[in-house]
Amino acid sequence: MNWAQRRKITYIAIILATIALVAFLIIHKATAVAPSCFDNKQDGTETGIDCGGTCNTYCAGQLSDPIVEWVRVFPVTPGISDAIAYIQHNHPVAGAENVSYDFKLYDANNTILADRTGTTYLGPAGQSAIVETLIPVDSSKVTIARFSFFDPVHWQKISPAFSQIVINTDQHSVETFTTGSQNNTRLVAVLQNLSRYNFTNLDAIAIFYDSDGNALTTSKVLVPSLGALQNRTVYFTWPYQINNIARTEIITRFNPFTTQSL
Repeated sequence: MNWAQRRKITYIAIILATIALVAFLIIHKATAVAPSCFDNKQDGTETGIDCGGTCNTYCAGQLSDPIVEWVRVFPVTPGISDAIAYIQHNHPVAGAENVSYDFKLYDANNTILADRTGTTYLGPAGQSAIVETLIPVDSSKVTIARFSFFDPVHWQKISPAFSQIVINTDQHSVETFTTGSQNNTRLVAVLQNLSRYNFTNLDAIAIFYDSDGNALTTSKVLVPSLGALQNRTVYFTWPYQINNIARTEIITRFNPFTTQSL
């Protein structure tokens, strides 16, 4: 084999190698799977498996669970009580779509009297409350009430605009009325939606406090809808007269995963 033939073979080998490399790059690009938040592995900008980075889900332990400030149980009628857990969290761009929780009520001997579980959502940062109504229990025997989340909260990213939503509840009044020989209490409140968001299945929770800041009772109503820049009057009632009310707090809870703007 002379020099010219060897040079020709070398050129052909280089050309074939170049074609093979280009073909490999084209096939690799066409068949490569782009990183995603649903592929059960840590890739892309993720800081954990399918969480953190540009994913909508925060990683476990990245954000703390809500703080439970206090838990109370209040009688409604003989044998029936309502329970409330007052909570807060400080994550302005985080919410949770499904959160499982548990109320446990005990007597003085630490014997469980009632166990009520439920599932709810958590909205943006701030103070809130979770209420379970009509729990069958002899309230005179309840001395301890505990509330807990079943699992660490799975936080998801939500729009920063949700933390700026204002539903004004300043317009409210307390009335006492009689049905038959029974005195009752009614709280009439106007919910003023000052935002450009439409709400459905909005929770409105009322809490009465005495002059020492102790909660006297609570009640919850479900508001089917509250349109953007609209008002709605809601009514909370108790089948007994409530005395020594020093302060009223009304909390509104909206689901950021179903709320839509105009």
